[in-house]
Amino acid sequence: MPAVTALALLLLSPVLAAPALDPLTGLPAGLTPAALEDSAPWEQRARVLIDGPKTCVQLQGRVEVAASLFTPGGWLGRGERRDLRTGGSFDGTLDHGTWTSLTTTWEAAEGEDAIKLDRPHPIVGRLPPPPEDGEGGSISISAGGESTQVAVASGSEEALGLLDQVIADIDPAVTTAYVTWEAEQGAVVLHQLVPLDGREGDLEVEVAFPLGGAPTRLDAVFPRRVRVGEGLITATVLDAQLHLRGQETALGLLPGEEGVSLVLGVLGFTVGWEQRISYQRARPCPAPSPSPTAAPPAPEAP
Repeated sequence: MPAVTALALLLLSPVLAAPALDPLTGLPAGLTPAALEDSAPWEQRARVLIDGPKTCVQLQGRVEVAASLFTPGGWLGRGERRDLRTGGSFDGTLDHGTWTSLTTTWEAAEGEDAIKLDRPHPIVGRLPPPPEDGEGGSISISAGGESTQVAVASGSEEALGLLDQVIADIDPAVTTAYVTWEAEQGAVVLHQLVPLDGREGDLEVEVAFPLGGAPTRLDAVFPRRVRVGEGLITATVLDAQLHLRGQETALGLLPGEEGVSLVLGVLGFTVGWEQRISYQRARPCPAPSPSPTAAPPAPEAP
């Protein structure tokens, strides 16, 4: 049976002992100023945090989703806020960066209010397109009487992770990237600025490499207010953020915890949304069974 690795939850970046710094460069041993001048190698190394290890691993953990629905008041009543939560356990196979399986067992909702999800959408790895018709994702809100329901269906024509899909939708003509040594963090930090075409501000992505080693922290923060959509239906996205923590294990660099949060205003509704995924156990995928050997042909009769 493959060995199981218990993953510690990474709520904060790991605390590292103060490294010995070169008195001339102020950098750890083995790290030179020239290595910080070119961002391309660091961008390539950061991919392992987003893609997952270059092997096949089975991951288990828990997903928690919370939504707060604000409905405006009117002549017939006051505004109202309803808080909805759901959670469950998941079991998936991440094979060289692609989720070949991802099964979630959702807990039964308490009361009439409910969040309905087809599946969580991790930052780590690429999800295959949904099996229906490959259309875009959707969100529907039903509020009335004694019950409120928020239903979210993901959709993509391509196999993309959440952050990659966001950047692909933005389709920036130019991105800015640079690398710094942050002494207080004891880490090399890759900074990426993705301009939001026709909108104010940039998507700011930071990836930290403690002591210049493997990347273990990714933070992506949008401008405080972003307007999306075209035509009659537009939405305002507020305070959108993505956070990912990884950790080095015997199986390679694995995800520890990730979170997504935002506030969405559309069609008179305001929805606060938060998804948190905790990766708790990991083990290598079992080796494929060998193909059965064909029996030799029977000898011909004399």
